[in-house]
Amino acid sequence: MITQEELAKKLGVSRTTVARALNGSNNIKPETKEKILTLAKELGYVKNYLGSSLALKSDKIVYAFIAKSKNENYTSEIKRGIKGANGELKEYNFKIEIIETDINDTWEQLEKLEAILKEKRPDGIIITPLDKTRVMDIIAPYMDTMKVVSIGKKLTDTIFHVEPNYYKSGKVAGDIMGNLLNSHDKLLVIDGGDDNLSSKKYLDGFYEKVEELNSNIEGPVYIEDLLSHMGKILDYLTPDVKGLYTNRYASQIVEYLRDKKPEKLKIVTNGLSKKIREQILNHEVTATVMEEIYEQGYVASKHIFNLIYKGDNEKQRSYNAKIHILFRENVDNF
Repeated sequence: MITQEELAKKLGVSRTTVARALNGSNNIKPETKEKILTLAKELGYVKNYLGSSLALKSDKIVYAFIAKSKNENYTSEIKRGIKGANGELKEYNFKIEIIETDINDTWEQLEKLEAILKEKRPDGIIITPLDKTRVMDIIAPYMDTMKVVSIGKKLTDTIFHVEPNYYKSGKVAGDIMGNLLNSHDKLLVIDGGDDNLSSKKYLDGFYEKVEELNSNIEGPVYIEDLLSHMGKILDYLTPDVKGLYTNRYASQIVEYLRDKKPEKLKIVTNGLSKKIREQILNHEVTATVMEEIYEQGYVASKHIFNLIYKGDNEKQRSYNAKIHILFRENVDNF
């Protein structure tokens, strides 16, 4: 990796002149600045953030507001991605503090967000916004001095967003299910409700795709408080039902039906948990479609670091997380 000293030597200028050009100073001849920037780009110069951050003589603090899901894998992987990036960046006077709130309690998140902004005045926040409108109302007065990155839901077109395409993941799951069933097989679709983040998009994508491939569909059947009313599923499990999809609580449904539906169903779902992994290995669940979760926390953390130290000079406003299809043969890789 080329240094400022090497650039200066190659161009016959001082290191101070090189530093001024790379830092965007106007106190330098335009033609000299252009030569320096052109050569730096050609030789792959990367700014030494360690030196510049230490020169600031102050820590930079970011708070990550993470939605704690009933799917423990989602929460733990988001946190692992954030901690992974934070570990790489800790020597840069940069720290990310994680704040967890219940995915089903929007007010808890809003109250903690408001308190942190008032009391801590952070340099940035990473947030999975459960209520986009109210989150924007709270952060608006701080936007001039604070950087923001969102995960899972886009706040605005101007705020960088790490985007898991839940709708597309649902369509992929629907494509798998549609090809597992014969044209006369009935598919039961259970709507387990909205988790304020992914489940509605999963269901919408899945249903759109299976409608293209199979017209023999029962549902989506909405069961309020599904975990407490599993028995209602049995009302729809007629003998001709050969496949089942649910956008939430798949592992619990599989456990419940284990002794109540002797004939094995073809089951496809979205997301991954320890139980879903076990059920795939036990041939109870055929497949699941999930987004790369660790990547979301990692990319969001790296991006907000760049925003704080480099400024918002990038045109890219979103990052699409990778989608994985997990079967018995590859589920242990995740």
